[in-house]
Amino acid sequence: MAQWELAAKIAHLRNISSRFIDYRGNEVDVPPDNIALILQAMGYDLDDDAGLERHAFELDTHQWKELLEPVCVLSPMRDWSLPLYLPEPDTHQGGHWRFLGEDGQTRLSGDFRADELAVSGEYWLDGVRHLRLQLPLPTDLPLGYHELTLTVGERRATTPLIVTPETSFQPEPMVRGDRIWGTAIQLYTLKSDRNWGMGDFTDLAGLIRDMAAQGADVIGLNPIHSLYPVSPEHASPYSPSNRSYVNVLYVDIESVPEFEQAEPLKKRVQGTEFQALLQRLRSTSDVEYTGVSAAKYQALRELYEVFRERHLGQGTERDRAFQAYIENQGEPLFQHATFEALLAHFKAKDINAWGWPKWPEAYQDHHSEAVRRFTETHADDVTYYQYLQFIADEQLQAVNRLAHELGMKIGLYRDLAVGADRGGAEIWTNRESFCLDAAVGAPPDALGPKGQNWGLPPLDPVKLKAQGYQTFITLLRNNMRACGALRIDHAMALLRLWWCPPGKSAAYGAYVYYDLYDLLGILNLESQRNQCMVIAEDLGTVPPEVVETFPRAELYSNKVFYFEMGEAGCTPPEDYAEKALAIVCNHDMPTVHAFWKMSDLGLRWELGMFASEDDYKNEQKNRAWAKQAILDALKAYGRLPDGHPERAEDIPDMTQALCFAIHHHLGSCRSQIVAVQLEDLMLINKPVNIPGTSDEYPNWRRKLTRSSADLFEMPEIQSFCREMTAIRKA
Repeated sequence: MAQWELAAKIAHLRNISSRFIDYRGNEVDVPPDNIALILQAMGYDLDDDAGLERHAFELDTHQWKELLEPVCVLSPMRDWSLPLYLPEPDTHQGGHWRFLGEDGQTRLSGDFRADELAVSGEYWLDGVRHLRLQLPLPTDLPLGYHELTLTVGERRATTPLIVTPETSFQPEPMVRGDRIWGTAIQLYTLKSDRNWGMGDFTDLAGLIRDMAAQGADVIGLNPIHSLYPVSPEHASPYSPSNRSYVNVLYVDIESVPEFEQAEPLKKRVQGTEFQALLQRLRSTSDVEYTGVSAAKYQALRELYEVFRERHLGQGTERDRAFQAYIENQGEPLFQHATFEALLAHFKAKDINAWGWPKWPEAYQDHHSEAVRRFTETHADDVTYYQYLQFIADEQLQAVNRLAHELGMKIGLYRDLAVGADRGGAEIWTNRESFCLDAAVGAPPDALGPKGQNWGLPPLDPVKLKAQGYQTFITLLRNNMRACGALRIDHAMALLRLWWCPPGKSAAYGAYVYYDLYDLLGILNLESQRNQCMVIAEDLGTVPPEVVETFPRAELYSNKVFYFEMGEAGCTPPEDYAEKALAIVCNHDMPTVHAFWKMSDLGLRWELGMFASEDDYKNEQKNRAWAKQAILDALKAYGRLPDGHPERAEDIPDMTQALCFAIHHHLGSCRSQIVAVQLEDLMLINKPVNIPGTSDEYPNWRRKLTRSSADLFEMPEIQSFCREMTAIRKA
């Protein structure tokens, strides 16, 4: 077999697609060179013909030699049966299956004849026909993570059996069709006269009280994943160290129970010098992460010392709560804390040791003897980082309870980033599940003619399934803690991800496919168990498989007002999807003020983000058209205030009245959830993030211009909220 034929066969077996539908609706053939680059990123040496032959044979034949797959996910969205693999001569034998429930008590069993089962595939191996057979299982199996043992003749195998529901969890208000509203915020941007320079969980509690009083039922958060304690300027919430744990900079130091017992710390915090520091950190227009981090981590260490001296291992109520938390979180938390301790240890020795790839080789594998010895000699440091997650989880749980106590119908919704940073804890503790030489991104489209490379290693679909999807399960469980809903960023990743090869732009990438029904089934199961509804961010090119399955699973889609436009103008409110979160704009887009002023286009031009001046001018023309389309829609639906100008060129700047009208117009749509950004109510011009930039622009730092308490004391804002609540209830 020719080299390229071998490579193409491996690509097919590794779920690399050779074509896709682009944003224009055209079918695009992926260049063979792109596929070759992705195969190389997966670890295949394309110059080794013998090796390629061996890999192709192993990939092609491996499953046919096994009785069962490494995991079986039963989903009502497809045939409710267990695939098993037998040589045809063995199919005359009788078989027996035994089901053991996750509770250790439920036991079911049954007999079958292999030659009576439906055949779903065949393969000839060494002159023998092998068959894939489908064993029907009872349709009333309990949902959950179980074990199934199969015996056919002398062969026996056991596999995890995950029984999943057809739909995700739906809160009762959503089931009965309520239409609600709330806000979507970047937590660090919240201002107050008491925080330490960035928004924290106490600020979030204050916002919940303010918004609940105004009739809001949902508060959306940016990803609050763990970042890098030793690299505070690595601030992107979408490039975290570990998505399963929380950024402890959101902890309100003075609300931790140990603070009242930490007399030296209390005295220092209350002192003139420290208060001056806090005032300076609060007064900046951008979060000064280095200063905030230094102040908080010094205090956190002192809080831990109080906890260690007064509670740890002493059976106090605090100790019991801590022990219960670390027992519940188990090995993943221990590994995360070990990573944090190692990171601090090596960064103190070498300022360039930003992540595990820069550590001594013996410590790059979390299973190594060197790491085991480190956890023994630095046990107190590991416990310290476990404690930090404990107090962060306590405060997050408290604000979630507050939202429900105040009657919010959803309360918090959290955001799950599409990936984790290459050098962080999540990759270090799960290296075998990721392809480290590739990066997640997006193919070229109208907004990004060169495509997008987000620099985050993708999960390997073959390795993910081989470990029973445990990485994915843990990720969902930890992100469904303390919230009423979970927004999944780039939810098309359940089906496919655009992989970018190393050292190349996204234009050299290709789609790699995942088992949609397995992942969607597990998502539905965890959603039901955690009573957490799911918002699937489906912006961009949406493949037909997603269009078909997401609504069936009752996942809520994401609708952005800016994007809901066509040749005829703005999408009518009555045509919006019902099961959706609708918002005027989000963190990747210009604020309402910047959109209207077109200052975002000017900024992108200054940053060299347009290919040519013609492209820049075309975008200005498109924007002018969109602005007029918005005004036309507002006029048609009676949302423009009396006497308001009706021509976009007569309105050089966004006004409060126009901003309110746009949001009230969106509030009248069919979508059950509508979110408002606080920066838009404040008419802030500066973006919090410009996609496609890193050092060129200070992303993920811009604060709001006033506190939420001050905002909601304004009569005009209170009036806006009353009107929004009335519109949503109409």
